[in-house]
Parts: sequence; structure tokens; C-alpha cells
Amino acid sequence: MFRKDYLLRMVEEMTEAIGKVFTLKQQRKHAEALSELDELLRRNFGLNSSLLNSLPAEDVIELFRFRGIIEVDNLQQAARLLEEEAYIYGEKAKVEGIDDEERQHSLDEELIRLMKSLHFYLYALNHGANPKLLDAPDRAESILELTKEYERPARTEKQLAMYREQQGKYDQAENSWYRLLHVGGEHPVNYRHDVQAFYERLSELEDAKLETGGLPREEVEEGLAQLNREMANG
Repeated sequence: MFRKDYLLRMVEEMTEAIGKVFTLKQQRKHAEALSELDELLRRNFGLNSSLLNSLPAEDVIELFRFRGIIEVDNLQQAARLLEEEAYIYGEKAKVEGIDDEERQHSLDEELIRLMKSLHFYLYALNHGANPKLLDAPDRAESILELTKEYERPARTEKQLAMYREQQGKYDQAENSWYRLLHVGGEHPVNYRHDVQAFYERLSELEDAKLETGGLPREEVEEGLAQLNREMANG
């Protein structure tokens, strides 16, 4: 009960701060809006935006480990703040009169934060976060739509594959694994055992569930056979 009340208080505080940030954005007070979010990160988590955006995602996640467990509900709150930062930079890029270099910088900062936020949302959802606390599923889908033209980091693509499987969207999960093996990723061989385990999990499901998930049994068997051939050939 204490932890639930604690989380709700944090969410209420964050919601209030984001409302203030929204007003500052409307007034084009972008620096003040960013400062407000940075202060909330510092106060709630002892972190700051610069640290969250400079460290690799895996290292940031470790900062949320307490007594051996990643506090995923806190992580998704940090994701929400980074997401809001991204939108501020997106608004900065639209300001008339700024030069091309400054506009591109703002767009780059927006994308960095959207990708990092997406990774944290997916990781949190894959590891037991409360999906209703911040509407994280809807927020993740929104960011996926906003960033659909960009290649996702391999670590994020893996989280997306796991999340799609969790949702029962097996065809979309397979698409993410395919991208890791054949399109992106510096070391696709590292993901072969993950993909093999994915197909083996699906092979244990009923035909009707596979059909509903968009990946009929014959396609599962075909995918696993193809992967086994690739692994045999090195």
C-alpha cells in the first residue's frame, strides 16, 4: 500500500509539472520548460537529463536498480519525462527565425530522446511495469509512429520484438527479429539463439492462437528451419 501511494504521489507531481511545461511550451519558453523537467528528474530520481541522454540505455536502466531489482515503474516515469523533453525540442525546431544548424540540432535532440524514451517504455512493459500508470502502451505506439522512418537501435528492436510477442502480435515480433538478423545490428549472430527460442515458444502454441497472431504454424516451422540452416552454415 505504501509503495502504491508513493507511486501515485510521484505521478501526480509529474502530471502537474508536465501541465506547467505545456504552458511554458505555448509561451515558447523552451529553456524554462526543459529546466522544469530537469528539476523533476533530479528531485525524484537524483538524475538529470544530461546523464540520461549521454549514457547508453542499458547503463541508465541500471541506475534504477534497487536491492537487485529494476524499479520499472520509476523507469517508465523517467521515460515520460524524456518523451516530454523530446516534444520541447520538436517545438524549438519549429520556431521561425532560427538558422538551419540550430533547427537540425533541435531535431536531433528530439530524436535522441524519443528513441531513449521508447526503449525505457518497452523495457518497463516487458518487465512487469503497470501499463495503466502512465498509459505506457499508447505512448510507446505513438513514439513508434513518430519514429517509423528511422532505424531503431538493436537493443530497442529486441525489446520491441519481445513486446510484440507479449501482445500476441507474432508476425510483428518476427519482423523485428528479422530486422535484427538481416537488416540492422552490428552482430546479428548474437540474436540467433533469441530468435530460435522465439520460434520454439511459438511452436508450443495452439494453431488458433498462431493464426490470430498473424503467424500460422507453417510459417513458424519455415522460419525455424531457415534459421537452423543459417546457424549450421555459420
